[in-house]
Amino acid sequence: MSTTADELAQRLLPIVMADPVKAKMLADAALRDAQRAGDRAAQAVALRTLGLAARARHDAAGADRHLRASIAVARRHRLTQYEAESRMSHALILDDLGRPTAALREIDRAMADLQGQRRARASMQRALILRRLGFEREAMELYRDALRAFRRSGDAVWEARTLTNRGVLHGFRGNLRLAEADLRAAQALYNRLGMSTAAAQVEHNLGFVAAQAGDVPTALARYDRAHDRLWKTGVDAVSLLDRAELLLSVRLLPEAGTAIRAAIAACTDGHLDSVLGQAHLMMARLALLTSGGSGPVPGASGTSGASGTDESRAAAAAARKVFARQKRAVWIARARVAELAAVVASGRAHRGTLRDLRTAGQALVDAGWPHPGWEALLDAAQLAVGLGEHGTAADLLQEAAAAAKLGPAPLRVRWAHVRARLDLARGATAEAARAATAGLRIADEYRASLGATELRVRGSVEAAALAGLRLRLALDHGGPREALTWAQRCRSAALSLPPTHPSSDPVVARALTELRRITGELAAAPAGPQRAGRLLRRQRSLEAEIRRRSWRVPGSRPAARTDVPFASLAAALDGRVLLELLAIDGVLHALVVFPSAGGYRVAQRVVGPIAPVATELEHLRIALSAEILGHGGTSGERVDRGAGALDRLLLDPVADLIGAGPLVLVPTGALHAMPWTMLPRLRGRSITVAPSAAIWWRVATQPPADGPMVLVGAPSAAQAAAEVAQIARDRRVPPTVLAGERARVAPALAALDGAAIGHIASHGEFRVDNPLFSFLLLADGPLTVYDLSALRRPPALLVLSGCDTGLTEVHPGDELMGLVAALLNMGTATVVASTGPVDDGATRLLMRDLYGHLGAGQPPASALALAQAAADPSVRASTGSFVCFGAG
Repeated sequence: MSTTADELAQRLLPIVMADPVKAKMLADAALRDAQRAGDRAAQAVALRTLGLAARARHDAAGADRHLRASIAVARRHRLTQYEAESRMSHALILDDLGRPTAALREIDRAMADLQGQRRARASMQRALILRRLGFEREAMELYRDALRAFRRSGDAVWEARTLTNRGVLHGFRGNLRLAEADLRAAQALYNRLGMSTAAAQVEHNLGFVAAQAGDVPTALARYDRAHDRLWKTGVDAVSLLDRAELLLSVRLLPEAGTAIRAAIAACTDGHLDSVLGQAHLMMARLALLTSGGSGPVPGASGTSGASGTDESRAAAAAARKVFARQKRAVWIARARVAELAAVVASGRAHRGTLRDLRTAGQALVDAGWPHPGWEALLDAAQLAVGLGEHGTAADLLQEAAAAAKLGPAPLRVRWAHVRARLDLARGATAEAARAATAGLRIADEYRASLGATELRVRGSVEAAALAGLRLRLALDHGGPREALTWAQRCRSAALSLPPTHPSSDPVVARALTELRRITGELAAAPAGPQRAGRLLRRQRSLEAEIRRRSWRVPGSRPAARTDVPFASLAAALDGRVLLELLAIDGVLHALVVFPSAGGYRVAQRVVGPIAPVATELEHLRIALSAEILGHGGTSGERVDRGAGALDRLLLDPVADLIGAGPLVLVPTGALHAMPWTMLPRLRGRSITVAPSAAIWWRVATQPPADGPMVLVGAPSAAQAAAEVAQIARDRRVPPTVLAGERARVAPALAALDGAAIGHIASHGEFRVDNPLFSFLLLADGPLTVYDLSALRRPPALLVLSGCDTGLTEVHPGDELMGLVAALLNMGTATVVASTGPVDDGATRLLMRDLYGHLGAGQPPASALALAQAAADPSVRASTGSFVCFGAG
């Protein structure tokens, strides 16, 4: 043995875990010195260090090359212990390269020549290889024995490594408390030893544990912290896949796809074949979700998204072949589940599919992977319900019963959903209602734990399906009043939660400021293609950073109940009629709350298929845009024809119930973009539109707000300054006016905070790609939804005088994202906004009349109706696009 080489190993190897870039630099220098000195042991150590540094930088091919060279030097010069230690390290590289059998042979060959402490280290490495092959009980025993040895000898570095690996294994097996304890202990050791890179890797693993628990904000925050510290080590495919899996769970599909593709590239560049199969398996899941599946939805007929399901099945099959070649039994089962999920989603499942799903799920549970095993068993149970195999479905639910108690919240919601579907299929409606109600309580808690609006809205797909089932039960078996209760509890649930304030994060605030600067540069003057390209790339980067930071905002506790007692709702209506539209299995239903014999009653009507309504609305919106833009000589006729058709389709079935007085409308789906006052029977009528009856009640019963009037007229709209000046002239108390270059984001927000009435006249744009970046264009750039989150006391009434300001993106469960939805969530009682493009001149006159009626004491919905009724019919395409949202 060489004392110099031992000292070199003690000096270099720990640096790999602290700073692999520095370790490579030092090892290169040490290798040159050893070659000049003819010190073969030191050469072997330096080459081994280079191999481990390459592995830490995710370069398996480079690591393999250096470690083979280290082994060759040691073997040629009969340096048995150095050869064995290099083989110990090389075994992990062979596993990374997708050769686990060879890895086991290599580690066993190393252990044959190692004793004492060094053998304990090799034993720990063997446990890691066994864990990846699925021999997890054996791996756990080896970790336990290795920990005892390292603690006896005071080897803190290897104790921390063992705790890290065991913590990850606990996480995969669902033992999250034990996983957190091991990883916290490992991180404390690494921090004490000054091994910052290793500590950051543990931070990522703690994020994985949070993800397994369903704590999305915490997981994302930990992933981000780890990434910020590890970026210099290169692209880590495993970390990318962990992030992608979390993003898939909240339906952030484009972002997940970006992470998966980056992971595949990293695997290819680094020859990480052991991870490449997992990346392709995750791509299979992405393809299935992108095709319209939410995982398998058995019992649904048709083959929509067939190309996506075929792509998913092919990717899963390819991954399974990789895993079979590597003899990784657990991952073979996971890939088989993904294949079968694609078959189910394509509508081609049969009893053989059911049998195979059950077998794969049981194999995963037996192997100690409960979460994916339970998922597979629930897939099978849901398929069994669809196939009419009710007894089998009940057995499968019992096999997955632990998921209902021990699984993360989304899995518990899914279990309740399948239980409710089975009970309904058996005709046990009361039991189905109880199961659905229990599942929705869990869904409410989970939704509240997600602070970001985007996560709350996108992550509610399973809950929305369960809510639809519960609402259908209420409609079919509970009567109109129970249906009204469940409509309140099941719709726009995210808007019932306390708002979050992402712009209070200094990083987000700075990014929003820079975003405005870039928008100004892009709009100021024509830029060359290279400069414009740089600005657009920076714009996209800033938007992505703002979104990522907002996802980390912690959630809140769910509201005790989101529905309103019928007596309270009736009292608040005070003579108004409530018309709530529901879409159930492609059919529109109406719930009408109307005055009758000294009180209020609820009636239920079937309106008709939703497809022709959606088609007519699309045609109407096209005709309205054409008329505003001056395209097409018959657009006015098309507008009248479309409005009349929608009037008949939507209002004929309820005409005897809605009367002619004030109306509160709760639309569904695409009808949130309806210019309601253009329908012949609703012209000149006081109408307000709300996301749900409960949200309408909440804002309608707010106490009156005191405060100033604030008028903002941005230079982006030609007549905005004239519009706000005209409104200001007619006020008895002079309002605060910010017009022209004074209409900037920061002063506008400061003035609007605490105002009773706010008015923003500007160019508006609805961002289809991300509604939370929908904006009003002020003098210094866009005022986005994220900017509005800075308001702590938003105006009670806010008028958004511009194009498309009232549009929203609608997700399952009528979850909404856009300017109006955000303002109602923050506490604004009433928003007046447009559902389409508008003409500046016509809008200025409409706003003049609107404020005239407000000044005369009319509430906003009545004031808007009166102003629209008095408008010139030739500009109805503009004036009729404005809708009163909220309290009215």
